[in-house]
Amino acid sequence: MEEKSLISYFYGFFVVWFVATILLYLYGGFFAVYQGTVLSVLELSLSFDNAVVNATILATMAVIWRKRFLIWGMIIAVFGVRFIFPILIVYFSTSMGIIDSFNLSITNPDEYEKIIQSSHHVIMSFGGMFLLMLFLKFLFNENKDLYWIKFIEKFASKISKKGDIKIIFILFLMLGITYIAPNNVVMGDSMIAVNKIEILAPMLIGLIAFYLIEFFKSFMETNSDKNSNITQVSGGFISFIYLETIDMSFSLDGVLGAFAVTQNIIIIMLGLGIGAMAVRSLTIYMVDKDVVSKYIYLEHGAMWSIGFLALSMIVQIFYHLPSMLVTTFAIVPISLAFIQSIYKNREFILDSKD
Repeated sequence: MEEKSLISYFYGFFVVWFVATILLYLYGGFFAVYQGTVLSVLELSLSFDNAVVNATILATMAVIWRKRFLIWGMIIAVFGVRFIFPILIVYFSTSMGIIDSFNLSITNPDEYEKIIQSSHHVIMSFGGMFLLMLFLKFLFNENKDLYWIKFIEKFASKISKKGDIKIIFILFLMLGITYIAPNNVVMGDSMIAVNKIEILAPMLIGLIAFYLIEFFKSFMETNSDKNSNITQVSGGFISFIYLETIDMSFSLDGVLGAFAVTQNIIIIMLGLGIGAMAVRSLTIYMVDKDVVSKYIYLEHGAMWSIGFLALSMIVQIFYHLPSMLVTTFAIVPISLAFIQSIYKNREFILDSKD
C-alpha cells in the first residue's frame, strides 16, 4: 500500500482554510481575512501541545473513532466551543435569553466582549483546574519509567507510590486560591467585583469533570473482556468525550485571547476554526507516523506545556497575561523536548553501531 504523503494529511485543512477565507471576505472584506488569519495562527500556536496530547490518546483508539474525532470533533470545536460557548457565557451571566445573547454578539460586539470579560475569572478557574489535573496525573505517575526533567519527575513518581498525592496538592491549592482571592479584579479597563464562590465552584467543577471522565475510562478498561463490542463503542465514546473536554479547556484561553484581535463572533469562529482544523490534521499525522513514540520526550514536553498553561490560566483568574507570553508557555517545553529527543535518538543509533 502506498504511503500517504505529508501534504495529504492537510487536505482537509486546506479545504476549511479556503472556504473560511471566502466566507471571511464576503462577510467583512480583506480586513476580516487578515483578522481571521491572525486568529488561526494564535489558535495553532496555543494548541500545538494539544495536538501532541491528542495524538497520544488517539493512538490507543480505533480508526473509526479517529475519523469521528476529525469530523464530528471539528464541528463541536468550531460551533460548540468557539461559537455557542461564548454565547452561553452571556446567557448565564445575564438575564438575556439565548436568542438575545446571539443577537447581542452580532449587533453589539463591544458590549458582548464586556460581558465575556466579566466572566473571565470563571472560565479560567474551570479550564486551569482541569488542565492542571491532567498535568498532575502525568507528573504523579508511580508506573513511569521514562523521565525528562529527572529531578522533578523521578521524585514525583516516587512519592506518588505513597498515595494519591495530587488530590492533596490540588485541594491545598484550591484552598489557597480561594483564601487569597481579592474581592475585585481588573479585566481590561474595568474593575469587576468577584464573589469567591465564582472562583471556587468552577474549580470544583473542573476537578469533578476530570475524575468523572477518569472513572468512566477506568470502568470501560476494567470491563474490556465482557461484551467486547459494546465496550469498544463505549470506550471509544468516553475517549472521544475526554478529548473534546481537553480541547475545550485548551481553547478557553484562545477564545478569550481572540477578543484582543476582534469582538466579532463570526470572525472569531471562522479564524479559530481554521487553526483548530490545522491542529486536528497535525494530530492525525502524528498518530499515523507514530511521532510521539519516535520522539520519546515529546509527550513529556507537551505535558509540561499543559502544566505551564494551566498555571497561566490560574494566574489569569486575577491578572491578564499577554498572549505572546502564554504562547511561549505552550511552545518552549515542546520545542526543547523535541530537540532533546533528536539527540537521544542519535545517541541510540551511535550506541547500536558500537
